[in-house]
Amino acid sequence: MSHYDAVRDLLILEAMAREAEAYLITEELFWPITGRVRGGMPRMTIGGFLLRRYRLTALPDLLTPEQQTTLQEALAAFDTAAAEWPTHYRGKISREWDMRTNLLVNFLRDCDEGEAQNCAEDWPAQAEQRTILQHLQEAPGARGAVSQTQQAALTRIDRDLRRLLLSGEKGHFLWPPELEAIYPRDKFWWLWVAPHENDDG
Repeated sequence: MSHYDAVRDLLILEAMAREAEAYLITEELFWPITGRVRGGMPRMTIGGFLLRRYRLTALPDLLTPEQQTTLQEALAAFDTAAAEWPTHYRGKISREWDMRTNLLVNFLRDCDEGEAQNCAEDWPAQAEQRTILQHLQEAPGARGAVSQTQQAALTRIDRDLRRLLLSGEKGHFLWPPELEAIYPRDKFWWLWVAPHENDDG
């Protein structure tokens, strides 16, 4: 079973915070960041930053005091950039919201048209998309970034996800066990279920 690597997440979050202002004022939605971590550096998005922020602030015992100081400095740097460029910040959230909801819509369509096994294999990646949408929805300082129309799109997606997922495997948390306590089943239900795999044997 895999384990959550808090230090890796911290290194990524710190690199994202350094690039926050440059990222916000550019048109790019996926921004390259520098650094070296196991598995390679992801590209920066606000949702990717918020995902790591949520995990690291909820699990402080996984960091040393020095690492906790690094975390607080990185969060302050990001928040300062967001406060200085509020229109750009909200605009990036809105664009990222549309990108991630479109990916989930395409996933659901492919599940309806394709094989159940492929759908099940792709679900963990799509579960991360849905989790990032949750964090974007709750982003600090982002009131009004997501419109009612965009919210309605997620409501429709959740309806279809429940139909797909709740008929499948239940009770199995998709991510490393260290994250279970901070992603409770009632709020993050999509992390505790998986699509049904057809048995053709």
